[in-house]
Amino acid sequence: MAGLTDMEELIATVPEKDIANYLREAFVCYGAGAYRGCIVLTHTALFEGLRTKLHAVAAVNSKAREVLAMIEPLASKQKVFESKLIDQMKAGTIITQLEADILEQLNKQRNKAAHPSGHLVTAEEARFVFSEAIQKFLSQPIRQTSVLVDAIITRLPEPNFFPSAIFSDITLVVDEETESLDILGLPQLVVKIADMLDSDDPIAVQNAERFLLVLTSRKDTNLRESIIKAVITPKATTGTHATLIAQLAAVDPAILKSAPPVTKARVATLLLSNGKTVGVAVPYAELRNPAHVLASAVKELGETFMLANYKDFTDWVIDEAPTAPEFIDGIAGTPTLFSQLQLRYRAKAAHSQFAESNAFASVLPGIDAALGKAASDEQAFWLLAAVVKGAYWGAYTSIALRDAHFQALPTLRAKALAFVPADTSKAQEILDSSYFTGSPTEFSAQYLEDALPP
Repeated sequence: MAGLTDMEELIATVPEKDIANYLREAFVCYGAGAYRGCIVLTHTALFEGLRTKLHAVAAVNSKAREVLAMIEPLASKQKVFESKLIDQMKAGTIITQLEADILEQLNKQRNKAAHPSGHLVTAEEARFVFSEAIQKFLSQPIRQTSVLVDAIITRLPEPNFFPSAIFSDITLVVDEETESLDILGLPQLVVKIADMLDSDDPIAVQNAERFLLVLTSRKDTNLRESIIKAVITPKATTGTHATLIAQLAAVDPAILKSAPPVTKARVATLLLSNGKTVGVAVPYAELRNPAHVLASAVKELGETFMLANYKDFTDWVIDEAPTAPEFIDGIAGTPTLFSQLQLRYRAKAAHSQFAESNAFASVLPGIDAALGKAASDEQAFWLLAAVVKGAYWGAYTSIALRDAHFQALPTLRAKALAFVPADTSKAQEILDSSYFTGSPTEFSAQYLEDALPP
């Protein structure tokens, strides 16, 4: 417990000059043996100090303004307001339950000291009240949670809150804005940002979405629970936020696993809805790209989970046959999905409609490295045989690839070449479905091996 020297040093930790003066008077009382007076003056300093701190943050803290609106009329009329102040600060999460309990205790000790109660105030009790009031409250700023949350929410709709649309830049802004925010305040922040998602102000909505994406990307277990509770579950009942929910799943796929069963079913519908709205042709780097969502989910949760819980969405994405190298890399280790994707690639490559076969043949050089790395030798041979079949139908891009001996596809060509001598009978079976009437060796010589110089 504080001694005389310690008590004097404690006064220096109080930033407000007027409050420090009350405490000096209390200290003088203590030194003179007037312990009752010490407690009463410390109590006065304590609750005047709390009011002063509330006024200091009221401009950016709506809860502080609400508390002051109830307390100031009482204080101005010299009426008792201490218990009401404690209750309102606790209700507004400006103080914790423990802090409220301490304030209640200090208030009781003041009442026993100030009123005829027969209570004998000791030096130890006076020192305790003095040190607790200063160390726990008067030397501390108002709890940061509500202050910072309100400050963020107030400024979030401003058009230059995020000066850049680049995700890494957005992350820097969010990290700086939440740097001083108590981790216990993040759920409160998530709730208020979620409310902003239904604003009529498009900038506010956009900024709220960006903020949530960064918070979600932290993949913090407790924060994820708050996002599911405040955002995913309530917003999944409509189609309005399908794209946002898909993006949230892309940055933290564990959401798809942690959501309650009914929410999980609703999210499954929204992922498919977002996919059909957005399509797989948008840049893969965009989080809303359904192929991006699926690859992220498969990488973290596995194909078995996705097929069991989000099968319609998963099947739809594969059926669309995305050709982004990053997507191929993302599902390369999934035997079922990658095999299904290969079947779709072959169907497109061998399609009798020029629009299909030409379009697919034109993107093959760009995915040769990723696809060649992920595909087996047999899968590579299958695909090049399918391109030859597309060329049979007259697809000009397919013809160009074939007649150039697939030099634009070096990785796939090398694997296809290796497959012919390794399994000639299977190679023949594949060729029988591609309208090539020769042997696998003849196929290699005609289309896979380097052309002889003229």
